[in-house]
Formats: sequence, C-alpha cells, structure tokens
Amino acid sequence: MESDSTIQKSANGEHPKAIKVLIYHRVLQDPDDSRKHEYMCVYASDFRKHLRLLERWGFTSITFHDYHLYLKGELDLPRKPVIITFDDGYKDVFENAYPLLQKFGMKAVIFAIANSKILSNVWDHGSEHPASDLMTEHELLELHSAGHEIGSHSLSHPALPSISKEQLWEELSRSRMLLEILLNAPVRSVAYPYGLVNEEIKKIASEAGYFTGCGVYTGPAAFGEDPFEIRRILIRGTIGTFGFALRMLTPYEYYGWLRWKLRMIILGPVRHQHEVSADVLDTPESSNVSS
Repeated sequence: MESDSTIQKSANGEHPKAIKVLIYHRVLQDPDDSRKHEYMCVYASDFRKHLRLLERWGFTSITFHDYHLYLKGELDLPRKPVIITFDDGYKDVFENAYPLLQKFGMKAVIFAIANSKILSNVWDHGSEHPASDLMTEHELLELHSAGHEIGSHSLSHPALPSISKEQLWEELSRSRMLLEILLNAPVRSVAYPYGLVNEEIKKIASEAGYFTGCGVYTGPAAFGEDPFEIRRILIRGTIGTFGFALRMLTPYEYYGWLRWKLRMIILGPVRHQHEVSADVLDTPESSNVSS
C-alpha cells in the first residue's frame, strides 16, 4: 500500500483543499415523500436543478479515484471539482439519479452494501424510514461501466464503533473484496455507515486497503487533510436553491467544522460521539449535527 505522504500530497507537492464532497441517499419522483423524509430523500426535479446549477457555476464532477490519480501525478483536476456521493446504493438512485447524471455528463461515487443477500434497507426496520430496495449487482456493474465509482459501505451497515475489532475487519475488508470480485476492478473508497468513525476504524480501513474513508459530520474542513475522515456536505430534500447555493458557493464546510469542534469542546469526545450516534440512529431529521 502507498505511504501516507503519497496519499496526502500530489506528485508536485500541491494539495487542493477546496474540493466539496456532497452526500445524497435517495432520489425520488414523489415530492411529498422526498420532503417527508428530507434527511434521506431528494426530489428528482430538485436533483436535476442541483446538477444544472453545478454546471452553470462551473463545477466539474470527479471521483475519489480521479483524485488519487491526481495525487500520483497522472491526472489534472478541473478548475472547480466536486465529488457527488450516494450512500447505501438505493435502486431509486439508479432509476432516477443515474439518467440525470448521464444527461449532464457528470459522474458520482456510489457507496454500496457488499452483501448481495441484503436487498433493502434492513438497518432502518423499526424506524420511520420505509423499506426501500437496493441496487442489484447488475445495476452496480452498469454504473461502474458508465464511469461512476463504486465504493464500499460495509457488508451489513452496522454502527462500526459498536462492533468488535474482528467484526470491524470483516465489515471493511470482506466488503472491499466482494465488490472487487463483482467489478473486476480495485475498490479503494469506503463510507462509514451513519458517518460514525474513530481512530481505530480509520486504522483498520487503511490496513484493509482503502485510500479514502468518508464520514459526514466529522473530519477536517480542508478536503484531504485526513484522507480517512473526509467531511461531506449533506444535501437534504428541503434546502432549496438558496440552501444549495450556500453550500456550494461559500466555505460552508468550515461552518460545519466549527460547529463540530465547539460540540467537542463543550461535550467532550465521548459524550459527543454518543450524541452523534443517538442523533443519527434514532432521529436524524432532528439532528443539529447533520444539518
């Protein structure tokens, strides 16, 4: 595996810090459902508007694989890169987001559950989130063939800080192996379920062969400063054009970073981690951390 210095800096010593990383989950055709579950869902018409605005503002979508090639000096980055990510690998992303991405000539990173026996969001059972189908292996292959990056979202979507070290290795290492067998291509990016991560998880992710690990609410504001805790900007279903512009045209990630740091100072790392877990696992829509 490549050294940390190779991962963190490009071949010419430069390190772009302004790359914005967006996180979506589902893209729906029903506006009422998308607003009812605004933490998880975006209306397809609004997603089309987001892509049109990114195009108008001069953003070009890249993947984490593209960024890694840049670090090795094998690829130049566009003037205003953005990374669009989708967690969980929902079928409606394939049905509704994929055609729009193709229409606008953009690509995304889809973090998929590697256990092909898990066909829906079983981790949400008992919550207010409805059961929703995940992509099939064939659909993941089609996305990969079309130039989109497929990353790991673990084997079964557990809260990683709450499982044993042995289970953690299984969730991270075996998920990468299964996806690589399916795609016949390297898988080097992982998104931690619920965005929950700690130093041990990052260490094991590195040992398991990943180059990039994505959280949501934690990590440095500057992109790539910690390659195993990439901060992402959550795109809710109710942010509107102004909210999307605020996230894209201002250093919004620094605002999120400052809130995170203040909570860490006020609550302490252990209590902060507990509250983030409770917010994400129980009532994400009311979470101040993930807004």
